[in-house]
Amino acid sequence: MRPIRPEDARIEQAFVRGLSRDSRYTRFMGEVSELSPAMLERFTHNHYPHDFALIVTVPDKAAGLGPEKEIAVARYIGIDEKAKDPKRCEFAIVVADDWQHRGIGSRLMKALMKVAKAGGLRFMEGYILANNRGMLELVKSLGFECGPSDEGPQVSLAVRPL
Repeated sequence: MRPIRPEDARIEQAFVRGLSRDSRYTRFMGEVSELSPAMLERFTHNHYPHDFALIVTVPDKAAGLGPEKEIAVARYIGIDEKAKDPKRCEFAIVVADDWQHRGIGSRLMKALMKVAKAGGLRFMEGYILANNRGMLELVKSLGFECGPSDEGPQVSLAVRPL
């Protein structure tokens, strides 16, 4: 587990392309098959403490993109400073399909929450599709409160003080 770096653009793109259609949909809440150049730029550049991403890698046995293969990513982004509470951030996390249910997501989220807290943020929140039971169970196990969101009944809002 380590912070993402600009030179991780290729493995980040390969990671997103390698996710199942379902995993990409639950992560992006829409049809995304790959990251646009602008998204790739934004996703691989940390601007701590406002936004930050951690990735989990394993050795790339196929050696197609370099020595590492990305298997998970978690990130947060600070919510608009003009908002009611500027000390809030929104999280997103996804674990590669073949690596799910191994505790990676839990460890990654715990590390991300620690980074956000150290950066002065007080609350973390995330929008989760209401039918994404695995993610809802994960965040509840980490102390998030889940309830309705302003996005409609198909999306839950998970919130936790840091």
